Amino acid sequence: MITISSLLWDANEKSQPFSRHYDESWVIKLYNGFARNLNLPWRFVLFTDKKRDLIPDEIKQEIIRADLNYSACIEPFRYGVPMILCGLDTVVTGNVDHLASYCLEREKLALPRDPYMPERACNGVCLITNGQQYIYRNWHGENDMEWLRRQPHDFIDDLFPRQVVSYKGYVKKHGLGDARIVYMHGYEKPNEIKEDWIKEHWRLT
Repeated sequence: MITISSLLWDANEKSQPFSRHYDESWVIKLYNGFARNLNLPWRFVLFTDKKRDLIPDEIKQEIIRADLNYSACIEPFRYGVPMILCGLDTVVTGNVDHLASYCLEREKLALPRDPYMPERACNGVCLITNGQQYIYRNWHGENDMEWLRRQPHDFIDDLFPRQVVSYKGYVKKHGLGDARIVYMHGYEKPNEIKEDWIKEHWRLT
C-alpha cells in the first residue's frame, strides 16, 4: 500500500504570509485529487497540530511531534513506508500510479530539481521509498530542504520528465502539458490562480 501524506498546522509567528491560507478544505481538495488519479491501494495521512474535523473520515491524523515550523516536513519520514509526501498547495492533475509504483518498488528517495537551480533538489514533492525512516531518526531540527539535499536521492525530473512540476517554474510559462502533479512555492497558491485547470483539479468534490 502507498501512503499519501501532507501537513497542516495553524499559522504561527514562524509562518510566512504565503502559507497562512491553509485549512481543512485544502486537505480535502488534496485528498480528492489523489482519489481521482490513483488506482493502487492507498491511504492518506495528515500530520497535524490538533485533531481536525475532516470528511472523508478515512483520512488518518497524526499529531506532529516536532516544533511547528517548516522543518516539521521531515516528520512523515518517521513512518518508514513507501509514501508520496507533498504540501497542501499541491494539485494532482493526472494519473499518478507510476509515481506510487516508484515508491513501492525502488530504493532511492526521489526529489524534484529546484526550478531555479536545477543542479540541486527541492522538496516540492517527495517520492519516498521503503526504509527511509533514518532520515527522520538522524534529523535534529535542520532546515528540511537542506537536510533532504544531503540524503542520497534521484531526481524526479529525470525519471518522469515534466510530470511533477512547479507552477511558477514551469506551468505558468509552458502550460500544464503532461503534468501529473503541480506544486506551488512562495506566492501564487491554488486559491489565487484563475485558470481552468485549477477549477477542474482542485475542488471539494
